[in-house]
Amino acid sequence: MNDRKGDGRDERSWVRLNVVLAVILLVCGAAAWLAADHMGDRHTDAGGDLSGGFVDDALDVVLFRGRGAGAESRAGEDVGPGTVQALGTAAQEEQDRTAAQIEAATKITTTFLNISHDNADAALEAVKELSTGAFRKQIEKVAGDMARLAKRARATQKTEILWAGLVFGDTDSARVILAASGTVANKATDFEARARSYRIQSDLTLVDGQWLVNDLQFVE
Repeated sequence: MNDRKGDGRDERSWVRLNVVLAVILLVCGAAAWLAADHMGDRHTDAGGDLSGGFVDDALDVVLFRGRGAGAESRAGEDVGPGTVQALGTAAQEEQDRTAAQIEAATKITTTFLNISHDNADAALEAVKELSTGAFRKQIEKVAGDMARLAKRARATQKTEILWAGLVFGDTDSARVILAASGTVANKATDFEARARSYRIQSDLTLVDGQWLVNDLQFVE
């Protein structure tokens, strides 16, 4: 698991920066393009790698919303070449761990996608505290610029998580996919709320008993 996460990590440094810049653009509008160019130059000057693609690997898991607690079981139903087989309940420890992983990913994604002019400093500090590794370093580098741009654009972003699903997870790492929907208003939109939808991939690492995000990407 850890080997899979580590492959291409250096090449993904620019991807992480792209996520931060994408949030700036979404929140602040056209005025942020100058900051994106500026921070991209800073990243290059610091020896950053610009060769990584926006998504490093294709997702093999397609997520669907659950059938609901009251849905009727289809175990034993004839579906053509086979029958639906009921799966046993996961151990309580695994259920608790999965819930903690999804909760952590949901918390940081919600915070990251609700950065507005009136909460920018506090929200970015919260994002930093929920992050680790290279992603935390990127946030620390650009937090000041992000906060200033949000305030300058008088941006307001409101986002909620619609669903979240675990792609894979073990005792010290996990990947969660989340779908979010909300609105953005700023000077570029004449302060009219514009609809926005996102799908986010969040990679987590267990650090001193707390699940922290080490990579965050927009995915299609």
